[in-house]
Amino acid sequence: MINMYVGLLADRRVQYRDQLLLNALSPIQAGMQTLLRHLLASHPEAVAGAMEVRQEARAQMTSDDVRRLKETWMQISGVAAHSGEAAMRHAYFRELRDCYATLLCSGLPRTDNEVRLILSEMHSTDLIEPDASFYEAVFIALWSLDDVREATGEHRAAGSAHTSEIVSGEVRQLRRGVAGDLAGHYMGYALAQLSTSSTANASAGLGHTAVRPETWEVFFTTLANAQPAPKLMDLWWKRFLEWLDEEATPVSAKASLGLQDEGASAAKGRPVPYQAAHAVLAWCAQSREMERALNYFNVVNQRGVTLHTTTMPHVSLPSELAEGFTRAGCLSSPSTRTPLQQLQLALLVKLMASTKSIKMDGGLRALVVRDVQRQVTPDVLYTAPWGVINDLISGLSVASAMQLLRQCSSFSATAAVSSTTTKKRNRSEDRAGDDEVAVGSAVKGSGRREIPFFVWASLLRRCCREHLQDEAESLFLFLRKQFPITAPEKRELIEIMMRMYTTMHPADFPSAMDVFLQHVLRTPEGEPKVEPDAVLYGLLIKSADSRNAAMMVFLEACAAGVALTEEVFEALMSSTQYKRLAWLSRKLPHDYAASSLDAQLKIPANADAHLRREEALRARGKPLYDSTGDVE
Repeated sequence: MINMYVGLLADRRVQYRDQLLLNALSPIQAGMQTLLRHLLASHPEAVAGAMEVRQEARAQMTSDDVRRLKETWMQISGVAAHSGEAAMRHAYFRELRDCYATLLCSGLPRTDNEVRLILSEMHSTDLIEPDASFYEAVFIALWSLDDVREATGEHRAAGSAHTSEIVSGEVRQLRRGVAGDLAGHYMGYALAQLSTSSTANASAGLGHTAVRPETWEVFFTTLANAQPAPKLMDLWWKRFLEWLDEEATPVSAKASLGLQDEGASAAKGRPVPYQAAHAVLAWCAQSREMERALNYFNVVNQRGVTLHTTTMPHVSLPSELAEGFTRAGCLSSPSTRTPLQQLQLALLVKLMASTKSIKMDGGLRALVVRDVQRQVTPDVLYTAPWGVINDLISGLSVASAMQLLRQCSSFSATAAVSSTTTKKRNRSEDRAGDDEVAVGSAVKGSGRREIPFFVWASLLRRCCREHLQDEAESLFLFLRKQFPITAPEKRELIEIMMRMYTTMHPADFPSAMDVFLQHVLRTPEGEPKVEPDAVLYGLLIKSADSRNAAMMVFLEACAAGVALTEEVFEALMSSTQYKRLAWLSRKLPHDYAASSLDAQLKIPANADAHLRREEALRARGKPLYDSTGDVE
């Protein structure tokens, strides 16, 4: 499950679409819950039908439940608690920790108190400290807690006036910030336990540590999905690097004996676990933190990268290649091995995604394109996962993105095998250009890769962001005719098109209204029905060409029973809570002086001084000068 969990960040939609994250975890957790309930029901002290009642009523987990589950688990495993043999004792503690980790990952604990109950059971009854597997399971279990899922209507108190937040057409179901806070709390607990591990009891099962590299990988995956503040991510990254340097490993001992070569000795500090670096860069891509993405990438490139079988069992590399990947410059050095190119590409595209919607990128897009051309063969690029391709096209021009998708769709495994030997010699000459990653023709095989809907939607979003109206309208029609889209998918396409018309200069109100009328208020034949919501009405209000039109759209939204949000009122008033802050930097005329007119104005005493002077000048009919010298 850990491997699946850390691999979710390959698709950046998981970081803002709650349903994707829940759909990935729910099937595995459902299987675990069935197993654990069967174990509890098979216990001699279990009451018939008690688990069904508990499941329906969602009663809190008790220490008796944990004890019965533990006893049944140990009985099936065939290990005894009190054994004179050291091997049997180690086997007992290993099974005990596996039992607790499975219980946490299953999603049965629904509150933080139940997680603390399991932790207390380990301390008081089993007399052991939680190890790394326990904390890794906790980081995954956080998404099942009721406090994290409190945003859903299922857990909201009756009569609450809170309005559901809509993200990409889906109602937000997770309080990601709460999950991030809890993850930081338990990670701090693990680090504190690590610092005092020298005083651990002999019965605590020697050989188990509270934090290992895989723990950091799972923690940063949870943190990336929780969308923390940039400063908080910087602090955790700094603490992570300190932990790497403090941790004693055979690599550091080898370095002290002078047995490493020059490439390895050039690395600044210990290598970074791959999935931890991938998670941090995924957070940068989602948060549009281009500068931080560059800093993190350079640190990882200087230190090197390590691969761990717990989080990456699908990557099998010889020992010499895995050791070479730990050297400095591993992310910027070309390699002839396909697995290494895939790992390099997955990190490079996160750099590209961090530049999304940023015009002045400082040449970062061109650098990423150059590195992809230099380090990744067409076979690896065209067969990359669609989540990786989606990150890459977010920084390409629309023409390059469409060409890349066409090559990926027509490229097959047979073409990859036949073109590998012929393209190794001249790949650097064939791939020239500013931002054309998909240069070079791939041999079309018999099979074709089907481009998923979310990649097409991403391409439509690119066309709309650059206001390519003809391409966007053609793609909008193509997607509705080509795919059997669902109502949420069509609603996403409608929002993308309406946002394009709204952000034009000036806004194209008739076109936005036409999309709304034809696809929301009416439903074309053979297409799913889309219900209006506050986001769509807010876009209409923003694009309105007059105050009367905006007010009429607002009244229509009220009549339709749409939940009113702050964004709708801000669009109606053409103002936000941050808009007036810019007025504070304006310079007042040098000849301004207070007069008796100030006392006659009905201005609250706590109003800002700049606004009071500005209103006084307007009342006198005098011109206003801002910091640029322009006259209003």
